[in-house]
Amino acid sequence: MKKEIFSNHATNHHHIELMSRLLFEKFEKITLSPEEAADVLGTTVKSLEKDRAEAIGIPFTRRNCKEKGQVLYSITTIAKTLLENQKNVLN
Repeated sequence: MKKEIFSNHATNHHHIELMSRLLFEKFEKITLSPEEAADVLGTTVKSLEKDRAEAIGIPFTRRNCKEKGQVLYSITTIAKTLLENQKNVLN
């Protein structure tokens, strides 16, 4: 059982790495603006803004760690969020 858990964790880590690499290749940077992140996540900038205000949703950072600094989303965090919230459906 433990071996299976580690195997799933390793597979998930590999998928996060792969998706992060693909996002980096597309955007050529490690952080995305709210507009870019919304596009990748299939949501709206307004929805991301609401999540930040309610302290829910995906983690973000602000440029220069200032309260009013530009909001940025890590491509690794975006990849991890997409994969961890993925629902598997069997036919």
